[in-house]
Amino acid sequence: MKWEYKVFTLEHFYSLNKSLDVEETLNNYGKNGWELVGVLQKHNPTLGVSCKLDSDSIVFKRQVGQ
Repeated sequence: MKWEYKVFTLEHFYSLNKSLDVEETLNNYGKNGWELVGVLQKHNPTLGVSCKLDSDSIVFKRQVGQ
């Protein structure tokens, strides 16, 4: 199986359709074959280690060809 991924910042995801609540937005993505696979949280840098994420993000995947 091959997958494609879609990553949004949480701020962008929440702003996609302001007339829908989060559950409705997630259900719409599910109807299009997208599955929520995780949330990536931006960590505060500690001990000089920088974070590669600019903000919290939400990750979806779906099988290629859908």
